[in-house]
Amino acid sequence: MGTDVRLATAQPLSSKTNVKGDFVSLTVTEDVRIGDLVAIPAGTSAVGQISDARAKGAMGMNGRLVIRPLYLQVNGRTVRLTGAEREQGSVEAGAVVGMAVLGPVFTGRSANIPAGTLVLAMTEKTAVLEQ
Repeated sequence: MGTDVRLATAQPLSSKTNVKGDFVSLTVTEDVRIGDLVAIPAGTSAVGQISDARAKGAMGMNGRLVIRPLYLQVNGRTVRLTGAEREQGSVEAGAVVGMAVLGPVFTGRSANIPAGTLVLAMTEKTAVLEQ
């Protein structure tokens, strides 16, 4: 339990288009070794899910995305994962997008996670993998 697994997003994600509950394709970025044995080879596909998403909003509210790794499969066995990667947009000072009757309206930035972004995960429990 608790073996580190380095993953990367397989496609770009954005709080403009992705919502809570969306499944996300992930890829193992480097071999996971137990001693000299490669337990999980680099390139193995994994599945994650957007566990929190918020679109940008008025008055500087930033977009937000949280990816939760769920599982990967090796030799027909499912390995449950845990961990999360977050991205929150930021607001540049003076980013005025429009004028309202009551004054300037500021908008936050969308949260964007590019393809290839590192997502750190850990195995949730011990899994027996046969070669």
